[in-house]
Amino acid sequence: MTHYDYIIIGGGCAGLSLAYKLNQSKLKNKKVLIIDQEAKNKNDRTWCFWADESTPFDHIVFRSWKTIEFLSDDFALLAPLQHFTYKMIRGIDFYEEAQQSLAQNPAINIINEAVLSTQEIDNQVIVKTSNQTFSANWVFDSRFDKSPFSPEMPENHYLIQHFKGWQIQTKENTFDTDKIRMFDFRTEQGSEVRFFYILPFSPTEAMIEYTLFSKYLIAEEEYEEKLRDYVSNSLKIKDFEIKETEFGIIPMTDYKFKRKQGQRMMNIGIGGGRAKPSTGYAFYRIQQDSAQIVQSLETSNQPFFKEKNSRQFEIYDALMLNIMNRKGESIKEIFTELFKNNPIERILSFLNEKTNFFTDLLLMSSVPPAPFLKSIKNVFLSRNLVK
Repeated sequence: MTHYDYIIIGGGCAGLSLAYKLNQSKLKNKKVLIIDQEAKNKNDRTWCFWADESTPFDHIVFRSWKTIEFLSDDFALLAPLQHFTYKMIRGIDFYEEAQQSLAQNPAINIINEAVLSTQEIDNQVIVKTSNQTFSANWVFDSRFDKSPFSPEMPENHYLIQHFKGWQIQTKENTFDTDKIRMFDFRTEQGSEVRFFYILPFSPTEAMIEYTLFSKYLIAEEEYEEKLRDYVSNSLKIKDFEIKETEFGIIPMTDYKFKRKQGQRMMNIGIGGGRAKPSTGYAFYRIQQDSAQIVQSLETSNQPFFKEKNSRQFEIYDALMLNIMNRKGESIKEIFTELFKNNPIERILSFLNEKTNFFTDLLLMSSVPPAPFLKSIKNVFLSRNLVK
């Protein structure tokens, strides 16, 4: 049975980010095994984030933008960014960069097998795959098991962010490559949060996504119908070719994910609570988490670090999820007022959980109070979140 210092289960964003960070640290000579059931060799997703500082993967950013556009029925905003940059990384570029970098270190191995079980015995963890058995000092598990979650969870909210995207090519110059359309709420809301999102790659090429925050998925043909209507009627594009499609599902929940599976097993990625509950953004948070795990391993020889107390942001997320769960269509008005009444970088700092209490009050006072009053009763009184 081969022994490793660290075994990472899952070779996606969280697993490869942690291994990449380990490979650049004082721990680069430690033996590391990454186990993933499938090889990561396709452009199966994209990650977007905004940052006011450099990040480990800036050199593979596919596109970046310095202006954000917001559209609603009676409000339009073009907001230049000063300190922040909005960035996009393609899945295939991330996988290739991480895998090529790790391949240069003989202490790091990647195998494609299914993990059947993990068990702590004494001061090590036994990991059984479909073909072999390994042991490790520490195991980091990036798998997300959605089976315990449902929209009817009594103590927590659980919704999904789901989206269908078309990467389209036009014959004529159509897109402004200096800006992203972060939100376009000019679409029927129903009782859910629904908007369009545009990432322009060139004057003739862009990713256009139809995004929902809701309890359940919709029919496949509805995504297609909404995208075609938006491209043809809202964007007035009649002649275009669909080059690629993208579909994704991201959990949005205020469930308190456990970091520990055991004394020597740590949950990372979405299963470790790294996705922002009210937005679903995870890439930037995963990079921050990977850096803190490695720093903890370097300084204390164990990965569990004292996490920043972000109680106020947990409450904000719970309130927003409660509104989405009860009356998702009201998010359109809330976001419209939020973008109308605040500088864009104040909003982005808030969503990155980098604001103080005074700034949070300014933001909260700028949006309609009625939806929050009902949610305060639901969240604080019914679930005793203040304890």
